[in-house]
Amino acid sequence: MSTVLVGILFALAASISWAAGSIALRFGIAGMRILPATAVSLFSGLLYVFIVNLIFDPGAITRVEMGIFLGFAFIGVLQFLGGRALYYRGVALIGVGRATALGGATPIIASILAVVFLGEVVTLPLAIGILAVVTGVAVIVSDNFDTTLAPHQSNLHKFISQSKLGFITIMASSLVYSIAQVLARGLLSGEVSSIAGSLITLGSGSLVLLVATTKDFKANYNVPKNDLLWIFIAGVLASNGAMLSFLSLERAPVVLVSPIIGITPLITLVLAAMFLREREKLTLKVVLGSLVVVAGVTLVVLAK
Repeated sequence: MSTVLVGILFALAASISWAAGSIALRFGIAGMRILPATAVSLFSGLLYVFIVNLIFDPGAITRVEMGIFLGFAFIGVLQFLGGRALYYRGVALIGVGRATALGGATPIIASILAVVFLGEVVTLPLAIGILAVVTGVAVIVSDNFDTTLAPHQSNLHKFISQSKLGFITIMASSLVYSIAQVLARGLLSGEVSSIAGSLITLGSGSLVLLVATTKDFKANYNVPKNDLLWIFIAGVLASNGAMLSFLSLERAPVVLVSPIIGITPLITLVLAAMFLREREKLTLKVVLGSLVVVAGVTLVVLAK
């Protein structure tokens, strides 16, 4: 089996892992507050990445310079205290299908940031891809709906519609993730292990969230064990997807890997249709909007 084919299979496995993680999140998020749920998922992901580090390169983290270490730590706080917490909030508000589809706009936001801060050029395919993603997002947002919220999750619902708040939350999450990607790109080099970088970011994010959510954990001592288990599984799957994406990029070019990773929203929709029928309804607008978003992301990737 060729190296490129192995990389493509890793990319497909990463998409499946991320999609399955979103489904697991949907099963567990209803019974927990957002920040404690985020902390649990980070802890499970940190444990998983730590074990992988011990198995494949136990000394990698000791070779990271202090400045780069602090840079990854800052990204961890930014990405997980902001990005993942906002995404979990969005899933609770609008469901996993819509949230994942809207989250597909992250590569577009990252491309815009790259144009502004890294001097990249806007080509015609890139412009068309951005327009397609914006159109797909607009179609999804135009779908009026309500999902069932736990009492502790609906305190802001009286000030703004649930669908609009969910849209704003997911877009804010995408912005935070995009900024983190731009910062991480400046830190990664051939001498820095991607897995070690993941361990540092997860560790810093987990530490900050643990401190920030101590009171919430005390208030949620009676959370059903099943909810905790689903959140734990979601964290492991999310971290597994990130590492699989690194492994795929080591073996196959970005132009092959990124479009495959970009189909994550479609895989999520398929899994949601199979396992979440009683929790959320996927409408034609959501499906069509997701297809347009994926097509737009593919155009953006190919344009690079």
